Amino acid sequence: MRPWKADFYKVPLRHVCWLLLAVIAGTAIGFKIGLPGSGPAVSASAASADEAAAGLSFAAPATGRRPVKAVGLYTGREAAVGLQPLSGVEAESLAVSGGSDALPGGRTPAVSYEAPYARDLTFMAFPSGAAPPTSSTPTQTTTTTTTSSPAVPSGPPPSIADVRTVSVGPFSATLSWRTSEAATSRVVYGLDTPVLWSAPTAAGTTHQATITGLTFSSTYHLDVTATTADGRSAVSQFLLTTPALFGSVHATTGNGAILLNGQPAFPKIVWNQCPDAVAGNLAVGIDLFMSNGCGSSAQLATWLSGSAFAVGDAQEQAAARAGSIGTFLPDEWDTHLPNDFTAADAARLIPPSPGSGPRFLTLTNHFYSHAAPLPQGRGMYPALVATADVLGFDLYPMQNWCRFDSFGDVFDSQLDLVAISRGKPTFQWIEARRMDCSGAELDPTPETLRAESWLSIAGGAHAIGYFPNNWSATVGAEITRTNHEISTLVPALLEPPIAASASLGSTIKVGARDHNGAVYVIAVNASRTPATATITIPALVDRTLITLDGQHKAQAKDGAFSATFGPLEARVYIAAPAV
Repeated sequence: MRPWKADFYKVPLRHVCWLLLAVIAGTAIGFKIGLPGSGPAVSASAASADEAAAGLSFAAPATGRRPVKAVGLYTGREAAVGLQPLSGVEAESLAVSGGSDALPGGRTPAVSYEAPYARDLTFMAFPSGAAPPTSSTPTQTTTTTTTSSPAVPSGPPPSIADVRTVSVGPFSATLSWRTSEAATSRVVYGLDTPVLWSAPTAAGTTHQATITGLTFSSTYHLDVTATTADGRSAVSQFLLTTPALFGSVHATTGNGAILLNGQPAFPKIVWNQCPDAVAGNLAVGIDLFMSNGCGSSAQLATWLSGSAFAVGDAQEQAAARAGSIGTFLPDEWDTHLPNDFTAADAARLIPPSPGSGPRFLTLTNHFYSHAAPLPQGRGMYPALVATADVLGFDLYPMQNWCRFDSFGDVFDSQLDLVAISRGKPTFQWIEARRMDCSGAELDPTPETLRAESWLSIAGGAHAIGYFPNNWSATVGAEITRTNHEISTLVPALLEPPIAASASLGSTIKVGARDHNGAVYVIAVNASRTPATATITIPALVDRTLITLDGQHKAQAKDGAFSATFGPLEARVYIAAPAV
C-alpha cells in the first residue's frame, strides 16, 4: 500500500482551496458563537430586583447562554437569558387546533407543550368567557370577544409592541410594553403553559407588570394580552428564561411566606442529607437542604452553591454554618420541653443570631387537636411559635400512627398548625418510604405521597418536606411531578385561603386561593375508596374550571360544582379571571 502522503499530493489544487475555505469559514463562525455576550443581552438593571445586601453569594454566569434545567420548558437548545418572541416556524410548531381541547368560554389553547407532566394544557390568556385569539401571524394573535350583549365588537384588534424586560432576576421579572390604543393588559405565564396571571394594568397605551414566584435557570411560556373596552383582544407570545443564581441571596419571611431576595418561594425540603447524595435530591426538584448528615452546614452550603440552598444548625458556630440562608432549631424540640416553657427560656437556651436568616422548627404532631398531647401537656407551643419564623411538623399517618386510611388527618392537622402559627409560614414532612410500621399495606407509594403532599398544601402549607431523604424510583418520579407542579403555581399557592368546602361527610378535602382574580382549587380524596362531592367556592360564581393536568373540566353554577374522585386522587383546578 502506498503512503497516504502520495495520494494527498495527487489531490487537485482547486479541491484543496475549497477545503481550506470551508475550514476558515467554520472557524470564524465558531469563534463568533463562542464569544461571551454573543447572545441577547439582559437589561443592565436585571439584578436589582432580586439582590440583597447580605446573604449567600454566587458568581455571575459566564455567558448569556446556558442549558435550561428540567423544571422549565425544554426547547431542545441552549436558552438565552431574558425574553424571546415566539415567531415563524418555532411558534407554528407550538400552535394547537381546537376541538375536544377547547378551553373554558369556548377558547382553544394557543400553545401546548410535550412536557413531562403536562399535557394538553392550556390556559387562556383572556378572562373567563372570552373567545380564543385567532390569526395567521403566530406571535401576535387576535380575537373579537363575544359578550352577552347583542352587539359584537368589530374593527381591528389592538396591536402589542415593544415588549421588553425592564429587569429579570432568578426569582422575578418586570416587563413593559405598548398597545396601539387604550387597553387593559396582563401577563400570563407558566412553566408548561400560562396558568398564572399578573394583575391587570389600568386602561392605557403604556403598560408594565412584575411576575413573581419564578425559579432560577428556568424557561417560562409567557403571553402578553390586551383587551379594549369594547372587547377586542390580542395576545403576543414569548419565552422568558431566568438567569442562574448570582450575587447575594437573602432569605426572610413575610405575608405568611418564605421570601428569597424579597420574592415569594415555596421550598421543597429534605433533612440530614449527605453531600454525596445531593445530586439525586436535586434531580427530583429539592431546593432546600436542612442539616448535613455528614459534616457541617457550611460544607453542605459550599457543595450546593448555585444549585440549591442550605439551612444550618442554630447550635453550630457561625463559621460552621456559613453560606446557609437560615437556621433550624432542635428537631421535635417540643418532645423534650416542660409544659411551662417560655420564649425567654428558648432565648436563653439558643440565643437569636441576627443576620442568620429565618429560624425553622419541626414539631411533633402532639399540638394537633386529634392527636394525644405530650405527657407534660401542650403548654410549650405558644413559646415555640414565638421563637421560630417557620414552623413545620411530622404526622406520618402510615409510618407513625400505623393507620391504613387516615389521610384526612394530614389536612386537618395542617389547618391546626396554621391556626397556632399566627401568620407565620408553615410546612409538613411527607412520608416517603417505610420507617416504623411494617406491612406492605402501610408502605408509602406514589399515590399516598401525592395525596399527602396536596392535602398539606390545601391545608395551608407554604413549603413541603420529604422524609427520609431517599426513596424508591417510583416514589421519586412522583416527587418530581409534584415538585414541578408546585413550582408552576408558587404565587397562587402562597395566597391566603378563600372560602371553600365539600359536601358534609365527604372524604374530599378542599382548599382554594385567589391570585389576581384567578381561582385555584386544590381538591384531594383523602380516602382509599372513590368519592363524589359537591365542591363549593363562592368566588367561582359561574366560571369554568380545568385541572392543571388538563384531564378534567367542571362548570360551576352559583359557586359550586360536583366531581367524582378515584382513591387518593388529587386535582388542582384553575378558573381564569372573570374580568
